[in-house]
Amino acid sequence: MNTTTKILLTISLASFLTSLTGMLWGVFLPVGAIFLGLFMIFNLLGKETALFDAEQRLRISLAEENTPGSRRAGQTHGKASLAAASAH
Repeated sequence: MNTTTKILLTISLASFLTSLTGMLWGVFLPVGAIFLGLFMIFNLLGKETALFDAEQRLRISLAEENTPGSRRAGQTHGKASLAAASAH
């Protein structure tokens, strides 16, 4: 877990515990639920974001290798088209 998810989880748990004491439970209970939902979203999408970043870095590196001014443009073109065909 990174810092953002830890903060969201801490706020959620603190809000739920405060709502159990009876003080302003009508305020703290929804706040805890909102922050718990945000924690879950951040936790689930963190893995997807990492995969997307890796895919974009791969695409950028392939694009840089296949530029017309590159010496290896002819050599890597076959690899790039095979990788694109196998991805679909």
